[in-house]
Amino acid sequence: MHDLYVFDFLRTVSHQLKDTLEILPASDLNDAAIMRLQDFQLESRTSQGVYVLIYEGQPKYIGKANNVKERLSQHLTKLRGRKNIILDSLSYKALLLDKSMSTAANEDILIGLFRQEYAGMWNGAGFGPKDPGRERDTTKPGKFDQEHRIIEDYLINVNLDENHKVGLGHLLSAMKSQLPYVFRYEVDAENLKSEIDLKASRHTAKDLLQAVVNHLGEGWRGAVISYGMVLYKSNKNYPHGTELNPVQD
Repeated sequence: MHDLYVFDFLRTVSHQLKDTLEILPASDLNDAAIMRLQDFQLESRTSQGVYVLIYEGQPKYIGKANNVKERLSQHLTKLRGRKNIILDSLSYKALLLDKSMSTAANEDILIGLFRQEYAGMWNGAGFGPKDPGRERDTTKPGKFDQEHRIIEDYLINVNLDENHKVGLGHLLSAMKSQLPYVFRYEVDAENLKSEIDLKASRHTAKDLLQAVVNHLGEGWRGAVISYGMVLYKSNKNYPHGTELNPVQD
């Protein structure tokens, strides 16, 4: 009599990781926690690992990253720019892994194990990508983006001169660096050198984008989509977003 014994190493490790994550106490996800995690990564001499993002006490997103601190920081920034999110209800758990264990940690299996017990996971619902890409601008938003659209009236700090003007290039750079969500634009160098008058504009993301479209004029279009804002010289339509076309005074 004979048989073949097959040891499912990846699934066994994934079960152990899940069990360990389940019993690990959660930490609030905020800037102070991110800094503490960074210190722990330096002490442990490793930054790679797996983590669970928790919202209102329920696991919502399972991830694996080469730098767990950086990835959680990106998640926190993203969630700060979303509607229907209570930031004080965010927490996380993380397990750092050495090189051998990082190879054995299978993200897909781990996600599947959590999904068996927890409904409404953000994995596969559009939460993970940093920027889904230009081809996704016109497609139907994923479940996460539908439920948690961007905060379009997010305030931007803009340094104006005494005439309430600023260089267009400086304004667009300020918006891109400050917004906690995707802001994509393609503006030629000549227009970037121009000055835009913001005397009549509120300094919220959507109002500033409308002011930029007005400034650039015919042929330019901005759009507020579920996961961010875009600006191009184009007649492209955004069926699942709000289009911003030049408005004449």
